[in-house]
Amino acid sequence: MFHPDSRDISFLNHFSLMMNFQIYNITSEILHMEILDVNENTATLTYTRKHIYTCIQKEDENGTNPNNISSYYVKVVLENKRIWIEKYSRYSELFLDLEGNLYLGEEAVVPPSAQYFNQMEWFIQIIKQEHLKPATYLMYDGSEMIGYYPIKERYSYYSTEKLTFDYFEEMDADTMVQHTEYLIDSNELETSKIIQQDDQHSIIELTFMSNHTLQYELICSVLVNNNLLMARYLINEEKREKSIQNSLIEQMIQATKRNANE
Repeated sequence: MFHPDSRDISFLNHFSLMMNFQIYNITSEILHMEILDVNENTATLTYTRKHIYTCIQKEDENGTNPNNISSYYVKVVLENKRIWIEKYSRYSELFLDLEGNLYLGEEAVVPPSAQYFNQMEWFIQIIKQEHLKPATYLMYDGSEMIGYYPIKERYSYYSTEKLTFDYFEEMDADTMVQHTEYLIDSNELETSKIIQQDDQHSIIELTFMSNHTLQYELICSVLVNNNLLMARYLINEEKREKSIQNSLIEQMIQATKRNANE
């Protein structure tokens, strides 16, 4: 049951479900579940569900295909001897064809309403690692992000390795130098290194502690017509492979050269 302070979540989900049940027969299957944290009063977990929609009336078919695999983050609390859902949010949606098979490549995650994927696509084509697959696409006011995870962690809330691409309508600083300084100074870092930097781009390496684990991050920032593109590679330091690190640095340098020549 949803917490009284979060009843709007319950209403919105209920309304959406009622509308869908009028049009579709819906079958679903739990594919993955993971408990992130639990104590006496709270618990957080994630689960992944596959949804297949079949129109009840053939004439209701309109060419849309809502089949998907969705992953959800759930936080429950114990309050006055009752268990309440305090937070419930989808953090990943993978799109399926009419047969229930996952679409290939970025088509599996990029929603029809995405505004900025076309502006990111050239960047993504240069900076890539074949073992990382499209796993999530998030849209915000003035920015969008696509994330690539190891295929075994495609449904995970936390990943041991990921490559993300962000598009921002505006940079968070007046100059690229200030942007780079912000990335370094706003975090408690173990180490930092500027690999390249000019007024249009920067490539930096960082290490920092997160959840008692040393993390390695490689960040490439590029200004394109006053918009900001960022590629960020994050991995647990103990799993970092020098060959992948070098490959990504070379790809990032290649991307900045292409941007400079256009």
